[in-house]
Amino acid sequence: MRPKISVVIPVYNVEKYINRCIDSILKQTFQDFEILLINDGSIDNSGQICDEYAKIDKRIKVLHKKNARVSAARNDGIKMAQGEFVSFIDSDDWVDPGMYKGMIEKAIEHDLDVIMCDFKKTSIYDTEKRTHSIRGGFYSKEHIKNELYHCLIMFENIEFPPTISNCVLLYNLEFLKKYNLYYDENIHYCEDSIFGSKVMYHARNFFYLKGKHYYNYFYNPDSTTNTYTEKKWHSFLKINDELEKFFMRTQDFDFSRQIKINMLYLTLNALGQIRHLDKGKNQKEKLICEIITHPRVAGIFDEFNLPKVPWKQKMAILFIKYKMVRLYSLLILNNAR
Repeated sequence: MRPKISVVIPVYNVEKYINRCIDSILKQTFQDFEILLINDGSIDNSGQICDEYAKIDKRIKVLHKKNARVSAARNDGIKMAQGEFVSFIDSDDWVDPGMYKGMIEKAIEHDLDVIMCDFKKTSIYDTEKRTHSIRGGFYSKEHIKNELYHCLIMFENIEFPPTISNCVLLYNLEFLKKYNLYYDENIHYCEDSIFGSKVMYHARNFFYLKGKHYYNYFYNPDSTTNTYTEKKWHSFLKINDELEKFFMRTQDFDFSRQIKINMLYLTLNALGQIRHLDKGKNQKEKLICEIITHPRVAGIFDEFNLPKVPWKQKMAILFIKYKMVRLYSLLILNNAR
């Protein structure tokens, strides 16, 4: 019999965390699910742990594959999924016992394409509840157009949209397949952003369980997510390409400013991470120069009014706009840890 929910978990070298993740799903008050563990070429004991779980619960299926990164692993999960809805969980995170019960009840009640809850951000030091600056409740297609299109890709204050965290969403599987909504496997960083934006553009309805902090996001400051690499910068440029390719051809809303603000966010993100590299000051300044003088970064400022942000951030943006590499380097490198 078809399960209600397919839970897709990409797994890569997480032997310290994977038990906590899987156990949190098995302890759900709602039990009509399957778990799809996509072992993405792990070289620790993660694959063996997945196999052990599959032996004790027939709802758990394991796919072992060569490493192809998280976007490809999630796509494998979508293709394998038998559920009516699909959920993505990162293998070092975990969920509260009532998450799927709370979400599936609303999904069925409103015949939803997408539903979202809130999350808790947990580090080794503390736990912080996070919510989004949009209203809770039901959104029709008209509500989505009127209330969410203006922040579908990026908020005006250079913040990501609510759907940036794909793991706090439950998706109707047929909806994803109808619009061919898969992850771009050439994008290895911020893949949630472009996927979430496309999903919400196509969705005929949406529900936000505001204040329901069901998902637990484990923040690791040493993660590759928080480290600058040249590959990451090229991935950021690819995101910009794909956003332009998709959203600049839409007729029902002008997304051009959001695309520029997104590129500005990615630029600031990359520059901010350079400060923490284990390199000399001159090497860091060279990397900063390469980014600030990149044609794609210069293109942000064509007919572009600066966003309404705090004055320190606005000053940093002006240094980027006018290619003041030395001043920008002084600004961020003097604040390096």
